[in-house]
Amino acid sequence: MKSFVKPILILWPGSTGVLRYGLWGHLGVAILFGIICNIAIFLNFYWIDFLSSLARIFVGGTVLTSWLFLSVAASSSLKKYEKMLDVDSSGEAFLEAQTHYLCGNWFEAECCLKNLLKKNPYDAEALLLKATLYRHLRRFSEARKTLSDLEKIDASLYWREEIDFEKKAIVEDENEKDDEDADVATSETSIES
Repeated sequence: MKSFVKPILILWPGSTGVLRYGLWGHLGVAILFGIICNIAIFLNFYWIDFLSSLARIFVGGTVLTSWLFLSVAASSSLKKYEKMLDVDSSGEAFLEAQTHYLCGNWFEAECCLKNLLKKNPYDAEALLLKATLYRHLRRFSEARKTLSDLEKIDASLYWREEIDFEKKAIVEDENEKDDEDADVATSETSIES
């Protein structure tokens, strides 16, 4: 049964991206094609007396054209997505960024992460490391934005605990920085007096 269903699903635009990777955009394409097919079935079989044979041919042509267009669009989108997934399949670029981070080479780690995310903006591990890096550099707004970007992708579900930890750490580090700034301001005023 499985070998019979698979070729049929490949013919439905967007179904491969939904079933293989769970892509929301492909789900939208599949639903859109379903709506078009339902409208065509309704027009051809329910309004049978109202449509001329030429109108039925037009409806069939519309379904065929939309199938072709949506199939090509979904296929090209899926190829781009798969290409992004293969960018760092060995993990060497991420390991290089992680090594720089652990050694305290903040600039090099940031450059490695930016290059990696330029090639694959859906790399959850790289986004999480980038947010952590920004927190250590006390660039809290950029850390929050990176975490926000991370939460928008599906892979963030696997990193929920780490994301929550980073959010708490950002708040704690900000409070610590505010306390340090207040101590510095107090010591400056006492020196001036």
